Amino acid sequence: MTGVFIDTNFFIYMNTPTKSMDRFIEHYEDELSNNRTFTNLIVLDELIYISKKKYSVPVEVTLEFIDSLILPFTSILPLEENDYHLLKELINYCPKPSDALIASSMKRASITDLLSEDNDFDRVPGINRRWLDL
Repeated sequence: MTGVFIDTNFFIYMNTPTKSMDRFIEHYEDELSNNRTFTNLIVLDELIYISKKKYSVPVEVTLEFIDSLILPFTSILPLEENDYHLLKELINYCPKPSDALIASSMKRASITDLLSEDNDFDRVPGINRRWLDL
């Protein structure tokens, strides 16, 4: 499978009112035009939680954002038992277990490109992290 995995922070910037919000939406449209896009339920969980906790975005607003801008365009990779076994291998590279689960989803689906602000992924072998120049 080829494409790009989109991490939580990218979607958070699309979901929260900031001066860069339009730039993130524009970049998402570019990604959709040029790549298959993927994410997983860990990302959606973090998106809902962080949007509410840190940015005071109501859960209903984030759910509508997911329903209208993520689910129709971005494939959700399932989590499987094998992700746990990959997590055990990747936890040495990712300080957070949720990041190790993201990396394991990517590896299982043979996705190497990651759109993420999180430079912890730079240590994970086989993952090519990229970010926007804002």
